[in-house]
Amino acid sequence: MTALEKAIADIVAVYVTEAEMRIMERLSAATDRTLTVPEACDYLSMSDYTLRQLCKAKRIPHRTVGADGSKNPRYLFSTVSLDRWMREEEARNYIQKGATQ
Repeated sequence: MTALEKAIADIVAVYVTEAEMRIMERLSAATDRTLTVPEACDYLSMSDYTLRQLCKAKRIPHRTVGADGSKNPRYLFSTVSLDRWMREEEARNYIQKGATQ
């Protein structure tokens, strides 16, 4: 495979991946649900503590319900946003060192 063919293949792969993501988001939009912390823990297979720490660090998509500065805020999650976040986290885990984006 020549350098030009490889460059074209790489470009096509990026566009195909982006198109797949848009299609999957549209398909899952119809089944979007709002989850509470216990439901999101089950959905993500993680502990309550870990999920709350991700929320406090603003590393996971969520909505906060309650008064500003509350010591015990109520977090709500969208299944579509969580699915997108999981895909992004998985992709980040497989980025090769030295690769540019």
